[in-house]
Amino acid sequence: ARRARGDAAASSDLPSTSSTRLEGEELATLMDVMAEDLTHLFDEKGIDRNLYEDDVSFEDPLTRYDNIDGYLFNIGMLKNVFKPRYVMHSIEQTGDWELSTRWTMEMTLPDVPFFWKPRLTFTGTSVMGLNPDTKRVKTHFDTWDSLGESQGFLNGPGGVAEVLRQVFDLTKAPDIETPRYAVLRRFASYEVREYEPFLVAETSTPGAFSGGNAFGVLAQYIFGGGNETNEKMEMTTPVYMTDAGKMQFVLERKFNGDVGALPKPKEGTGVETKLREGGVYAARRFNGIASEAGAEAEEKLLTDALVADGLVRAAGGAPP
Repeated sequence: ARRARGDAAASSDLPSTSSTRLEGEELATLMDVMAEDLTHLFDEKGIDRNLYEDDVSFEDPLTRYDNIDGYLFNIGMLKNVFKPRYVMHSIEQTGDWELSTRWTMEMTLPDVPFFWKPRLTFTGTSVMGLNPDTKRVKTHFDTWDSLGESQGFLNGPGGVAEVLRQVFDLTKAPDIETPRYAVLRRFASYEVREYEPFLVAETSTPGAFSGGNAFGVLAQYIFGGGNETNEKMEMTTPVYMTDAGKMQFVLERKFNGDVGALPKPKEGTGVETKLREGGVYAARRFNGIASEAGAEAEEKLLTDALVADGLVRAAGGAPP
């Protein structure tokens, strides 16, 4: 897929000749133009309406419009109510006269009356059909990963149900620092996240869910008693348990990923500091305390969902 770029030519520079398929320099130019234009989807500049037919058909799981004014009204409503943040990951040709983008959009709601500060995240695709004569967008169809096969405004109340589910989702992590990540895909029951590298302090624990002493040792380190300079650090989330029998506390981002900048653990405490590499992970949120049985049950639900969606292979099965 072609990545989003910010050095696009102006839309008036597009060649005007028609053919049986959009290709070559004409294709490259239009993809650059669309990629740059979509970076302005929710800012003050806004998108260029000249890239769309006046009677463009727009549809997503919540709305449907049959002209450019309706489409722009929808964008303005989202911008004013939800303060969205839109990231386009890629753009590619998916048909003779069709372009598709993959994106993530995050939205917040006003503090009143939403005092619990819900954060809405949607990932999906936009499929844009082009008019071969004008090279303008004629149809625009958005899909959400979380809805699976139930896409489109006329395909039931799935879009409304998904919005309400996120608005009233109370399985929120504590409002403290956590490793940075980007949501690449949000499905109905889990997210696929890309994490940046982050620092951890770790120590051994005799079992995955019997690390009370290990927790205390790591707490001593971050609260000053277990490091040589007695420096106090802020508590973060989450606490990791590794397959190798290690407990890890995430350390603050203020150290900029530099292990050498961290306070040195006191000798004999058994604490080590290291940089944990980032990567792409699937994550599932759930309520309650993470007992061993509860965590195993949630892990199985996550694994089953990943297999069903074709993102990992089943035990003994062929790769997806």
